[in-house]
Amino acid sequence: MFLICWYNVNIMGFLFSSKNKKVKKVIAIFDIGSGSIGGAIVELPDTVGGLPTIIKSAHANIVSSSTNDFDIIFKNMIRALDTTASNLNNGNTSIVSEVFCILASPWYLSETRVVKIQKETSFIFSKNQADILLKKEIKTLSDIYKEKYGYSDAPELIESLVMGISLDGKKIDEPIGKKCKSVDMDILATLSSKFFLNKITDVVSKTFHHIPVKFSSFVTASYLAVRDRYVNEDSYLLIDVGGEVTDISVVNNGVLKYSMSFPQGKKTFMRYISKYKAIELRDAEELFNLFNTENLSSLLKLNAAPIFKSIENTWVNSFNQSLHSLPRGTKIPSLVFLTADNDIKKWLSEVIKKDNNLDIVSLEGSHFLDMCSVKNTTCDPFLMIEAISVMRKMEN
Repeated sequence: MFLICWYNVNIMGFLFSSKNKKVKKVIAIFDIGSGSIGGAIVELPDTVGGLPTIIKSAHANIVSSSTNDFDIIFKNMIRALDTTASNLNNGNTSIVSEVFCILASPWYLSETRVVKIQKETSFIFSKNQADILLKKEIKTLSDIYKEKYGYSDAPELIESLVMGISLDGKKIDEPIGKKCKSVDMDILATLSSKFFLNKITDVVSKTFHHIPVKFSSFVTASYLAVRDRYVNEDSYLLIDVGGEVTDISVVNNGVLKYSMSFPQGKKTFMRYISKYKAIELRDAEELFNLFNTENLSSLLKLNAAPIFKSIENTWVNSFNQSLHSLPRGTKIPSLVFLTADNDIKKWLSEVIKKDNNLDIVSLEGSHFLDMCSVKNTTCDPFLMIEAISVMRKMEN
């Protein structure tokens, strides 16, 4: 059994939630990445077992920059968010009750932690003890960041997820009320800059007036959606290749144990091509698409091959270095669930498979149609994953 805390949501919600009472509501979701912004109007069901339905979506690319200047990337992201929010609400007749902003890298950071308690004599593990343990750990984490960055600049907790609980070294799905001598709680906490959160809230609120804005992370969303979709798999890698950053998460025995990232993504690939060939970014993107779809002539493909091999080697080296940085003895799963833009997904799948001998599942919107309905719009896997995870949380 997995437990969620999201702002003031009951920390132990999944253990005591009611599955008999649901209220139909409409929400807005924003997928905030470093390459593009997606938005969706989502109707949540009022029946147990019902599916969230995406009834409208909008999308805006983040303007590419010839440099990786963070301030420029952030300003371009805010502009794309403003455009997406306006387009999403244009002609929308549904009453939106809440807005959920799902942050991808580099707009958040994550921490995986293990909370432990051990006593000499047996005790009954209670909800109250779990609450106290989690709150104490979150306060400790918050204090660490305040000491590191100062009170005003410290990142703010946006959510915490208890991924699993072990009693006396054994993972237990229903731990409350069980007798034990030791407890281990695996926690994922995600945080973000207060400045980011305030700017994003201000922009979204220009369009969706007086509506609560909540935040989550894509690592949490993908973990929850993949876990529920692929129930027979309990150990795998989650790889998300965005515009500026690649994120890697290691899930072992159903628990997200490690998350790491390195500063390479679709837009860094294009900058490299642009610089190497001394061409505009838009021409670099066209060259990449032609190469990836095998629409270049034999001569042009031969000339372009060294560029793409260099990009491939750089990305693979960073990927391998990230895996090698894991604690000694960490078991690296052979199964990969990959999320990336459609125009680089095929190429990345081949790169990962070839250089690491891993099994790749490229996540598509169609994979989640039995968990999320789509009406009169495209099956965007990012928005579908996020709709699934938001409903999962709101049920508890």
